[in-house]
This record gives sequence, C-alpha cells and structure tokens, in this order.
Amino acid sequence: MTSRQITAPAELAVSLDAAKLQLRETTADLDASITLWLKGITRECEHQIGRALISQAWRLALPAFEDALRLERAPLIAVQSVSYYDADNVLQVLAPAAYYVDAVTEPGYIVPAAGAAWPATYARPNAVIVEYTCGYGTTATDVPENIQLYILARLSEQFDPATREFKATSQSIYVDRLLDECRVYG
Repeated sequence: MTSRQITAPAELAVSLDAAKLQLRETTADLDASITLWLKGITRECEHQIGRALISQAWRLALPAFEDALRLERAPLIAVQSVSYYDADNVLQVLAPAAYYVDAVTEPGYIVPAAGAAWPATYARPNAVIVEYTCGYGTTATDVPENIQLYILARLSEQFDPATREFKATSQSIYVDRLLDECRVYG
C-alpha cells in the first residue's frame, strides 16, 4: 500500500500573522524562515496524529482490492475516484454507486456497495488507485485550536533559545498532550 500527497495545502495551518505574534516578530525579515518552519512543524504534526490539517489531495495505490480500502489521512472530505486495471490491464473508473465511503470512521474506508463485490484486477503493481481529499477545511480557522497551539509552541521552541534548553519540562509535556485527542489509531 502506498499513500502519497498529490496536492499540497494551499494555506498554512497557522497563519503567518499568528506565528509572528507568537514570536513577537514585527518585521518581514524572517517571514520566509517562519513560513518554512510552520510547514515543517505542520507536516510533523500531521504525521504524528494521522490527520491532514488543511484540505489536500491524496492518492492511495494498491496491488489489488482489499476487503476495505483504508484511507490513510483523516478527516476525509471526499473520494474523487476509485480506478483499477481490469483483467485485460485496461484502466477503469469504478462508478460511485459500486462502493460505499465510510467518512465517519477515522481513518475513512471504502467498501463495496451492499450486495456488490470488488471487480477482478490485473496482476500488477498499483492495480487499484484511489484519489481523495482530506483535511479540516481550507483555512487556518478550520484547524482545531489545540493543534494550532501545538504548532505555535513548537515554533517558539525553534526561535527562542531559552525555551530549547527546557524541552523536558512539564510545559513541553503539556504541549505534546495537546495532540492526544486528535490522534487517529488503527
């Protein structure tokens, strides 16, 4: 199973203005560096919790259909397509009526529609391809506050040498706990 992001988020999970306010930065001198750190910390956070924060497109590729197709990132917004290489090695797009998307369970799953079965696939790598969109929304205001606080705290650690000395404090443990309710398991 291979999952890969195919379209990156168009916005940051924490706005540059909010980050600069957190860092007490009033000039534009560090904007590029702060933005790069925000992107890196966001990716690390997404990896830790198994979620996409800002709307983004992903592709899942499998060698064949499984009983249930697990979509790696939550929350699931929509499934754009389920494609497969048929027994003749011809790419086909499965009709949405042929499958059910479980967007309630996290992570999301796709299963055959009631009374249906998955079609046969050609024996090849990436015989099944699912394209889907996940995330909380399109702007930083859609991202839960505890996740934004986590990102801002980690950003402060990078820019404030005094904070870096005390990473093993109870405060840093609190910061790590901000993500507990957001983790996707399974």
